[in-house]
Amino acid sequence: MLNNKFKLILPSLFGLLFVAAMMFALTSQEEQVTPSALVGKPIPAFTASSLSATERVGNNERIDNNELVGNNELLGNSALLDNSIFQTDKNYTLLNVWASWCAVCQSEHGFLMKLAGKDGMRIVGLNYRDDRADANHVLSALGNPYVATIFDPDGKIALDMGVVATPETYLLDNQGIVLFRYSGALDETVWQHYFKPFMQLLTNK
Repeated sequence: MLNNKFKLILPSLFGLLFVAAMMFALTSQEEQVTPSALVGKPIPAFTASSLSATERVGNNERIDNNELVGNNELLGNSALLDNSIFQTDKNYTLLNVWASWCAVCQSEHGFLMKLAGKDGMRIVGLNYRDDRADANHVLSALGNPYVATIFDPDGKIALDMGVVATPETYLLDNQGIVLFRYSGALDETVWQHYFKPFMQLLTNK
C-alpha cells in the first residue's frame, strides 16, 4: 500500500524538482550581482603595500622607487597605497579581488587584459591571502591588467570589504564610491549584461 502511494506521488516529486532546478538555472546568474553593504560608500580606509615595486598606473605613470602617485608614499621597495588610488579622472575604476591560487581568477585574466588594453578600463587589483612571489609570477606569465595591486596577505582589507570569495569585482566611481559588486569570473557576456548597461545609464544621467 505504501509502495503504491509512493509510486503515485513520485511523478509529482520529480516535477517539483525539475521546476526548482529550472528556477535555479534561470536565477543563478542574477545572483552573481551580490548585495553589498558598501554600495554608496567608499572602500573602508586602508594602508597597504603594493604587490610590486613597479606597477603601471593609468597609461603613463608608474609606482616605482622614483615616482609617487597621488598621496601614496614609498615603503622600502614597495609603494604604500591607500584609498587615494581610487580617485581618478576616469569615470570608473574596477577593483578586482584575485589570488594566484584561484583557478577561476586565472580564467578571467585574459578578459581583464582586454578590458585594460583595448577598452582602456582602469582596473585596480586586490591580491587576497597570497604569496607575493606567486602572485607576481602570475602577472609576469599572463600579463598585468592592473594600474596598481593592493597586497592583502592576511585578508584584512578583504574582510573589511565583506569579500565572500575570489574573484569578486567592484565597480567604483571616480571618487572611489562603490556602485555595485559582482561575484564570479568576468567575461564578455557578464560585461555586456551587467557592467556596460549600468555604466551607460549612469553616464547618460
